Amino acid sequence: MSDKQFNIAIVGLGFGAEFIPIHQAHPNANLVAVCRRDKEEMNKVADEFDIEKRYTDYDELLKDSEIDAVHINSPISDHAPQ
Repeated sequence: MSDKQFNIAIVGLGFGAEFIPIHQAHPNANLVAVCRRDKEEMNKVADEFDIEKRYTDYDELLKDSEIDAVHINSPISDHAPQ
């Protein structure tokens, strides 16, 4: 198994927040960003898990060159456009 770490962002922090500890515990994952349209709710989750990068706009998150992968946890109807 490779020792390479991948920078991960999670989109959707309702149910998706349950995945944060999983990513934070994985030796090859570096959870660097979260994205949620509701800024107040996003900040609560990001503060709880000490996540610095925060986005309310999915397109802005995708412009971040430090992110290697995006874990999409938005509503199912949003998956295809994302």
